[in-house]
Amino acid sequence: MTDAITEAAARWHAAQADDAMDWDGFTVWLEESPAHRTAYDAVALLDDRIDRAVPALRDLMREDEPVASRGRLRLVGWSAAAAALLIGAIGLGTWHTARPGAAEVALYRAPAGQTRAVALANGSRATLAPGATLRVSAGAQVALEGKGYFEIRHDPAHPFTVTAGAYQIRDIGTRFELVSDAGMLRVAVAEGTVGVTSRAANGEVLVSAGRTLTAFAPDQLAEVRTTPPAPMAAWRGGRFSYDNEPLGLVVADISRYVGAPVLIDGAPARRRFSGIIAPGSRAVMVRNLEQLTGLDATTEGDAIRLGDRTGG
Repeated sequence: MTDAITEAAARWHAAQADDAMDWDGFTVWLEESPAHRTAYDAVALLDDRIDRAVPALRDLMREDEPVASRGRLRLVGWSAAAAALLIGAIGLGTWHTARPGAAEVALYRAPAGQTRAVALANGSRATLAPGATLRVSAGAQVALEGKGYFEIRHDPAHPFTVTAGAYQIRDIGTRFELVSDAGMLRVAVAEGTVGVTSRAANGEVLVSAGRTLTAFAPDQLAEVRTTPPAPMAAWRGGRFSYDNEPLGLVVADISRYVGAPVLIDGAPARRRFSGIIAPGSRAVMVRNLEQLTGLDATTEGDAIRLGDRTGG
């Protein structure tokens, strides 16, 4: 792998934090050579492992940016030699396992309050909502915790499947939003079709463009209905917009966004909510939800719990 390829991979990775990211150009570059994919995978893996490699990185970091303060990988402006040395020091030229026999995984996290773009194989991409986590194996198996928006380039020879808790979502060439929390699932399809299965239920439910599937538990029948176009992945623009969505998933969004626990369970978690919540601090967002839903918030240690005013 040449220094030029390593530096280009680092620059493409850093550019994904910019709304003006040239996704078409990135896809062309990625498909020009297997060496490009290898270099990009190495840089992406480094993003997750950088904090655990402080001793190897200390001499490479700029003096004005201490290792402890770095929230994510930034390689823009580094020389090709420095980028190559950095990857060599960590030993990330190929996929690695944490222990013998363990699955090979690249881990991507969106920090609280921020979204994150992730390039996937074959020109597909995902946008992670604040606090979401995406695990991608060397075999392109993908698992999501939280909320994400996927834009998939359909490849019949290599079908794309996302695992979310007890559910699997199979792409049939599409763009879709996916959120999973506490056994619940919501899939909203903007284009194409997805197939949804569960380990606890038989058969596959197909969800086409303009439709939303909502499941309250892996062993229960899923509801499929028409989706208003406006709320689709509005969080990418900083808006929390909901249409008939379970409060359990709404509260999970707030908790991940602020990076602090907000809880709801039982009947209130299954109650449907439609409305817009302005982003802000945990206290402000919870107070807004209280006003819109009639729920009460109580403090439990470091968590805030929402429940009925009657105590139900």
